[in-house]
Amino acid sequence: MSNIDPNLLPGPKESPVLPEAERQRRPVFNPLGRVEQINPNETKIADVRRHPIGLFFIYLQIMLALGLAFFFIFYFMPSLTSSLGINDNTGQSVAVLIALVASLFGVIYLVLATKIYQTSQLIITDDNVTQIIQVGLFHRKVSEVSMENIEDVTASQRGILQTFFNYGRLHIETAGEQNNYNFIYCPNPNAYAKAIQDARVNFLKTYGG
Repeated sequence: MSNIDPNLLPGPKESPVLPEAERQRRPVFNPLGRVEQINPNETKIADVRRHPIGLFFIYLQIMLALGLAFFFIFYFMPSLTSSLGINDNTGQSVAVLIALVASLFGVIYLVLATKIYQTSQLIITDDNVTQIIQVGLFHRKVSEVSMENIEDVTASQRGILQTFFNYGRLHIETAGEQNNYNFIYCPNPNAYAKAIQDARVNFLKTYGG
């Protein structure tokens, strides 16, 4: 007689957890498409937004780009206008106009970049994890994984900045063909990793029988 547990044998097997969990879930329909509205039977554990330090790096890049643009505008424009036979006053006016236009585009880019950065989020409930990544202004990616299909959660912090400001990367490894989740600039990643692990344990206890 073999004492091998049939659940340990290779091959597909029906999960005893997910069907019961799905049976108790009621669908949510929202014409506005707000992902933040969760199922009535779910309890929201956390709504994770990216750490503000990521915006600092974005702003720094934009300021450096504008500073470089102003340098070329006010350093090379007088020589260019003089070579075209334009007087100095007109050349200065053209340089100021171009600088104002560059500043306007810089401000618009700052506003859009801030909106895109702040829209990305990770919603953790007692049933699943939903990741919303705003890739661009018109490009949004939404993924959801059940607690049952989460195999491992890893929090990583590298370098002085990540350690000092307490942010890092939250990596969620999923089972099957689902994509793994990587949430960068995650504030306090160790705490959220622990929250997901605890929620998964409670989920399996509730529906695992």
